[in-house]
Amino acid sequence: MQDLGGIIVSAVGLVGSICAVAFGWAAWRRNEKQDNRSGAREDGQLISDIGYIKSGVDDLKRRLERQEATNLEFASRLSRVESSASQAHKRIDELAHGSRRGGDS
Repeated sequence: MQDLGGIIVSAVGLVGSICAVAFGWAAWRRNEKQDNRSGAREDGQLISDIGYIKSGVDDLKRRLERQEATNLEFASRLSRVESSASQAHKRIDELAHGSRRGGDS
């Protein structure tokens, strides 16, 4: 009887050890899957954030190009205005000098 009791205790201990290993392995697999899902979610969020930043940079580039075109247009117009003003000053000076001469004669 004692040998049978020792065998039963050994068998229960062996079954318990096998169950502990099996449950530990199952928990490890479950946690690994959850970690993978969590990592994939974080990767997806990161990719989404990068896409948002990229679209923001593209928008800024378009705005900058429009601003540069506007600045070039203003520079061209300013150059024409300066030229026109210079010609107007010459004409005014000629008129002023001409009226002085005409009045002195």
